[in-house]
Amino acid sequence: MTRRMAWGMPFLFALALLVGTQIPGAWRDSIERNLHAPFPLSSLAHLVLFAAMAWQLAARPFAWRASRIVLALLGLALLSEGLQVFAISRHPRWLDIGIDLAGVLLGLGLSAGLSAGLSGYRAHRTNGRLNRSNQGSNHGSNQPPHHL
Repeated sequence: MTRRMAWGMPFLFALALLVGTQIPGAWRDSIERNLHAPFPLSSLAHLVLFAAMAWQLAARPFAWRASRIVLALLGLALLSEGLQVFAISRHPRWLDIGIDLAGVLLGLGLSAGLSAGLSGYRAHRTNGRLNRSNQGSNHGSNQPPHHL
């Protein structure tokens, strides 16, 4: 995948976020009521979108440092909340920025956990292959082979 193509997903996530912040408050509330959501879906959407963007930026081909990801997505969170001033019946809230940053931390945590898990799995598989290839072979050893 080229670096240019890789920018597609974070761009689409950011675009969805910015378009979503311009939906009038009455429309958003109507959607949530019709879905009988027990909690605000817009907050869940923000959490998931920011987690996905953080995860994507932490992975290859980007592999950004966590501090860079936090700063970039904090800027996006501030922008998305600031744009709500122009939306009908919408107001920026510090709580929403906190939810966005919680999504960033969730995405970074998932990325780090998955990366560590895959590294451990690869090391385990590599060690297993090395151990199997060395079994029964005593090259360079002064001991006779063990027979059962």
